[in-house]
Amino acid sequence: MILTESELRSRWHKDKPSVVTVPVGSVLTPSARDFLSEHNIQLCVEGGAPVDTGRNAMATAHPAAQASKNTAAKPEHMTHLFGQQLVAKTHPVIAWRGQMDLFDCALVEAQVRLAAAGEDELVISLEEILRFAQRMMAAQVRQEPFVFAELCGWTAEQIHDMSHYPDRYFGVPHTAMDYRDGPVVARLNFLRAKVREVELAAGRAFIDKNGKCERSDIMQALNRLSSLLYVLLCRERAGRKQEKRLPIGVSNRHVHLSAEHLAVLFGSGHALTVAKNLSQPGQFAAQETVRIVGPKGFIDNVRVLGPVRQETQIEISATDSFVLGIPAVVRDSGHPDGSPGLRLAGPAGEVTVNRGAIVAARHIHMHSDQAAAWHIQDGQRVRIKVESERPIVFNDVLVRVSPQFQGEVHLDTDEANAALAKNGTVALILGV
Repeated sequence: MILTESELRSRWHKDKPSVVTVPVGSVLTPSARDFLSEHNIQLCVEGGAPVDTGRNAMATAHPAAQASKNTAAKPEHMTHLFGQQLVAKTHPVIAWRGQMDLFDCALVEAQVRLAAAGEDELVISLEEILRFAQRMMAAQVRQEPFVFAELCGWTAEQIHDMSHYPDRYFGVPHTAMDYRDGPVVARLNFLRAKVREVELAAGRAFIDKNGKCERSDIMQALNRLSSLLYVLLCRERAGRKQEKRLPIGVSNRHVHLSAEHLAVLFGSGHALTVAKNLSQPGQFAAQETVRIVGPKGFIDNVRVLGPVRQETQIEISATDSFVLGIPAVVRDSGHPDGSPGLRLAGPAGEVTVNRGAIVAARHIHMHSDQAAAWHIQDGQRVRIKVESERPIVFNDVLVRVSPQFQGEVHLDTDEANAALAKNGTVALILGV
């Protein structure tokens, strides 16, 4: 039978005995156990010895301290706390174990994401944290002390100190969460928040109403685990601060016109009308568009960019070249030698250009101050990693340096689509 607090209270209320006798196999609810403890009532089973009803004791009243398995079927709403000791699934310790399971799941999910992003060092650190958490759970289930020696190469005291003084150890101050810190820092912050949930559950499980803690070893380990995740994210934030990152601008097909060709296509004396200023100072998307015509096809509404240039240049993607029926020739902008031509059609006329239809080589615009700080020279070629859901490393990226430029990586639509990148996606400069 299941003994509830109200049933025990009704038995005890009449003459307030110091001992209550119950049938063999009776199951105590957590509140009934707490009632016995609160009133210093000893529980005995019929024909058996007294039963310990403390927090870590058996919750099933049975002779011989449950030396043998209970023959009765376990109620579905009950589960084992220690050995054959049954408690309700809402028991605080069971709830804590559930939070520990959720934290383990979050760790494994983070490892999957970080491994895909190439963050191998962090994956190894999280594996050590996962084993640490599993050992903590095992120690609680076995009612053994949990010894915290070292985690990720640091003692508990070192972790505590680093978490309090990240500026001293990593050169970064305590700061609030910020999306600009990137997905790795965000994931570590999430894991830290999960540990705080586990800590709260542990407090409910191991701290009694008088503030006495029966598992201070576990409480300290969880506190240091939360601190460790904060240390890892501070270290990651410091690393990002030293790394070279720039936003990506995705370049769709467009045309740069010479003054001569502008007059042919739109009429003598026509000036381009600004539709939108671009990220690079002085550059703009015009309201004007043209049709570009190749041997096999054409593309309408191709945007003209201003201001006018000395020589007309048509920048397309490799995919566009297939539609037009011309070879995809990759060239640095402004270097059209060896590139095919196209026919352009505008509202006032048409013009055929003999060269200048290029797939623009990926490149970086960089302000001279930023280049000096990063020790990068104009004309240098670097490798970049697109930090997206589909990370890609691009080699041979030309850097153009000018005091007029704003820092930005330019990719065409084919390159951006391959990396699932869009305007504002971040690229990391890996090196030369």
